[in-house]
This record gives sequence, C-alpha cells and structure tokens, in this order.
Amino acid sequence: MGVFDINGGNEIPQEQQQISVNLNDATDLVCAECGNRFFKEVTFFKKISALLSPTGQAGLVPIPAFACTKCEHVNDEFLPKQMLND
Repeated sequence: MGVFDINGGNEIPQEQQQISVNLNDATDLVCAECGNRFFKEVTFFKKISALLSPTGQAGLVPIPAFACTKCEHVNDEFLPKQMLND
C-alpha cells in the first residue's frame, strides 16, 4: 500500500519514506491559538455533488487533519491548501 500526498494525490516513493532523521534537530509544532504542543487527529468531510463526482454519484470525501487537544484549533499547516479559503 502506498502513501499519498493529500495536496497533490501523487504517491510518495518508498525510498522517501525511510529517511533517517534526528528528531532533536526538528522543530516542535505548536497551536497557533494557544501554544499547546499536543494534537489529536480529526476528520473534515466535504460533500461532492453527483455533477462533480467522477462516478456520477453524490458522496463524501474524508479529509484528515489535526486539532489542538486544548482549544480544538486546527492550524493552517494541517489543512490541504484547497481548504484554506473556506
């Protein structure tokens, strides 16, 4: 099973998934509203009308994101770029 980029839909090559990274060199992400460092996975849903659907049937598209565990805010960096204007 491949891993796909939600913003482009392209499969991420296997060799890119196995890069060794020292997490001590990484920057912590914090909530843009309250500064909390902990997040939980949440799911947004978009309704697709039958006219826009490739199958011709209405449906739902689940979009995973992460919300702050303290204030429930979702940072822009956790959203697909298509949702930033909503």
